[in-house]
Amino acid sequence: MTGTPQEEDIFLRGKIVCLRQPDVQKDVLEGHWHSWFNDAETTRYLIHGVFPVNREQQAKFVQTEIDNPNSLLLVAIERETGRHIGIVCLKDINHMLRSASLSIVFGERDVKGAALEAVALLTKHAFDRINLQRVYAGQNAALWRWMNSLELIGYQIEGYHQNFGVRDGSPYDTITYAITSDRFYSLERKRSGNICTDDLGQLYERRSSDNRTEKVRRFFEDLYSEPEE
Repeated sequence: MTGTPQEEDIFLRGKIVCLRQPDVQKDVLEGHWHSWFNDAETTRYLIHGVFPVNREQQAKFVQTEIDNPNSLLLVAIERETGRHIGIVCLKDINHMLRSASLSIVFGERDVKGAALEAVALLTKHAFDRINLQRVYAGQNAALWRWMNSLELIGYQIEGYHQNFGVRDGSPYDTITYAITSDRFYSLERKRSGNICTDDLGQLYERRSSDNRTEKVRRFFEDLYSEPEE
């Protein structure tokens, strides 16, 4: 789906992407959203890609999420081209615990910084307007470089889960990570009100090349290893 984003439809605005509510007709039934979940590369580190998905099934799922008061699903539109390139979502919004889980899928991965900016926009909205105190998520441990990117906007690893699932005949581990409102706002203040800074390219230069996910795995391995006799 291409075309300049309609100004009145934009919900959250960044420099690279705009976030808006899904349009089931245009984004799903006339678009290719469903194809992301049929693509082996896109679903390589996701739980999706087990059963095929068609447009009608995807449309039903999207409408259910739109109608769910404990979910906020937004599509990411590339500002320059108007392409629908991904989705970000807050799920399991709990106003008592003031927390929600984050999920993100980008079927078009050729726009550098788009996914990180989309997460930053949604995270800020979670704290500014939904009044949450914590946003959390989990992912395949092999995606440690993406975790290093999320650290740039304040997310931190919280846990490690061995043999969480099986994909392509091999077990895989996952990590959990989260950000608190205190940490987000502290970082935002240090960056003069812009969590992504005025230059996202320069921010990426600060990204660690260290595989901290592996360090966490080794920490738990050492913590519970049998002492040598």
